[in-house]
Amino acid sequence: MKYRISVAMMLLYVVAFLQANPLAVIRPFGIRMLLPLAVTVVTGLLRGPLESMLMGFLYGMSMDMLMGRTLGLHAVMYAAVAGLISLVNEKLYREKIFIQAAFSLISVLVTEVTFYLFVFLLRGYSSFGTMFVAVILPTALCNSLLILPLYRPYVAIYARLDVLDRKRNRIG
Repeated sequence: MKYRISVAMMLLYVVAFLQANPLAVIRPFGIRMLLPLAVTVVTGLLRGPLESMLMGFLYGMSMDMLMGRTLGLHAVMYAAVAGLISLVNEKLYREKIFIQAAFSLISVLVTEVTFYLFVFLLRGYSSFGTMFVAVILPTALCNSLLILPLYRPYVAIYARLDVLDRKRNRIG
């Protein structure tokens, strides 16, 4: 268990560092990459509800701290997304690229629409259609491809952690 917590915290720091530094500058086609959300989707596809929601909450909280607008909004949204994905992950063939990209696309759409509803519409910004077509949809499409290079390394990391946990908890 201590290995799992150590690796999870290390991954959290690496993802937050990458989101704050290189991905803040590198914006393909002017689109913001959401690495914490992509990692949250991968965690939701690989782990159970409790671990997924906790990691989603932590990744969302790191996103809230990096963006600095609202504290807790991304954390709650990422935890909900990870929890919902982890509830259906056992019933899916997770290795299919289409499944990974579809979950990432839907997750980005849900979180970005919710974020814009809370942040902009409550402030009187009324052009949601333009915002959806110009910002949310391209962000979702671009970020749905971000999950593809992340999935295999995460599978390897979690498989190794499972082996270490089984060796450590072996009776006899």
